[in-house]
Amino acid sequence: MPREKTPEEAYDELVTRGLYEEANPDKDEIGKVIRLAIEDYEFGKGLREISNPNWRVIFNINYDVLRELCDQLMRFKRQKISNHQGLFAFIILHFPELELDWTFFETIRGMRNQNKYMGADITRDMWKKMEMQTDLYISTLKKEIEKRLKSV
Repeated sequence: MPREKTPEEAYDELVTRGLYEEANPDKDEIGKVIRLAIEDYEFGKGLREISNPNWRVIFNINYDVLRELCDQLMRFKRQKISNHQGLFAFIILHFPELELDWTFFETIRGMRNQNKYMGADITRDMWKKMEMQTDLYISTLKKEIEKRLKSV
């Protein structure tokens, strides 16, 4: 198994491959995307409360919300990328004040990839290990974007 990349290594490799693109922060667009992402997040929170929920669906909703929030935050630095590892590396390196954890991002990205590309399921136990940190990161990212939107 290959050694896990650091955020710096992932970022540098994707910069070299030219995968980061220029993006303009459009205040209205960012606001709309964030509103929809938070609607999805709230819907996903409701799913946690039903009897016998599908934990894979709940995980995927939350992963997509996290990714979308990171994508929108990245636009304040006038950049975008479709590669999820590159997205998370960028956020870690360019927003150190948020104190987000690279290992957490790599763990959830790995879970998502195992599910999407290899058919691995996501169990209640797997979700419960991620739930608190996922909620915290969604809240942190949302607050940071809202703060930055006020000063655009």
